[in-house]
Amino acid sequence: MKTADRLESLEMSKIRMLSAKVFELQAQGREMYMFTLGQPDFPTPKYICEACKKAIDEGYTTYPDYSGTPAFRQAVCDKYERENGLKFDPIQVISTCGAAQAAYLVLTSFINDGDEVLIPDPMYGIYKNITTICGGTPVAYSLKEENDFQIDLEQMKNLITDKTKMIVLCSPNNPIGGVLTKENLEGLSRLVEDKDLIICSDEIYERLTYDGFEPVSPASIPSLRDKTIIINGFSKAFSMTGWRVGYVITPIQYQEKLYIHAGFQISGIPAFVLEAATVALNDESKYNSVETMRRAFEERRDYMVAEINKTKHFSCKVPKGAFYIFMNITKTGFTSEECVDWLLENYGIAMVNGAIFGNEGEGFLRISYAASMDSIKKACALLHKADADLTAAGK
Repeated sequence: MKTADRLESLEMSKIRMLSAKVFELQAQGREMYMFTLGQPDFPTPKYICEACKKAIDEGYTTYPDYSGTPAFRQAVCDKYERENGLKFDPIQVISTCGAAQAAYLVLTSFINDGDEVLIPDPMYGIYKNITTICGGTPVAYSLKEENDFQIDLEQMKNLITDKTKMIVLCSPNNPIGGVLTKENLEGLSRLVEDKDLIICSDEIYERLTYDGFEPVSPASIPSLRDKTIIINGFSKAFSMTGWRVGYVITPIQYQEKLYIHAGFQISGIPAFVLEAATVALNDESKYNSVETMRRAFEERRDYMVAEINKTKHFSCKVPKGAFYIFMNITKTGFTSEECVDWLLENYGIAMVNGAIFGNEGEGFLRISYAASMDSIKKACALLHKADADLTAAGK
């Protein structure tokens, strides 16, 4: 008996495979500098952990509602009104098992065989894979370095067809750290104002922006409000990767179907986790934990970008959000895959092949600077050595 055809194209995450190789080399005694995982190196803030313990002690251990507790849904609404200027009704919020399951819920709720989903290139591969599982067709739209990783509206106009069911946005973006401007989103809104489609807005990194850049949700564009489903969570900004808690915010007309579907998928998030997530949102201003992490990421970004751009063979744009640098390696003469292997074997630096995020990622490596400043400084020194070695080799 073979598995369903929809699983035939699925592959193990290449990021996880690379990380496993790094752990193996470390076990052999090699000194390695790892910049592969999108996981903050900070512990979950203590006040959140204490809230979880308290919730367990108080009996938050029974079945939750599929959407989450009323307090959780209200906390999400309060956060979006307070920080994003967007007002939602708590009934529009549905709790999920992280942003990953939120993406699975949204796409499997809308995509039928033959539907087209427009997905950024480069982009974390989850949306392409889920589209394929649904029998849909992933269609890439390019985010190019020379365009500051903004949507090419002329290309987008040509890609939208009668089969287009959804456009995926991710701002700030993984892997490039780009942030879409309000003007760019307004241009998109004009292209789709008369189209019957969904905007799936992945906003998991929206608390992590730099240099005064403010993320703009497409839901803030009036003509996109009723087309936009927001995906967000707690893994990145609150360093709660292992807690597996997130949410969607949906236009009211889709709430009932998504609510029922979510129930069949996971039957709700543990009540004590929801209670901790509620406290995370409501009490963050008392502890300033997100801002503390954001400032640390910004400092690491500034150092690493400056060091990369001092070299002859490597370069990068200054990322405006998330905690990734998309390093251009075209001057090395290597493919992205070759460069990953070369840096790993010769210098002990682990970075991610940009090509796994799409065709536009070839010629780049993704660097996660969710790592200690000490590791970043040592790795940058090795990167300078690699640059000198390339020059000595006549490249």
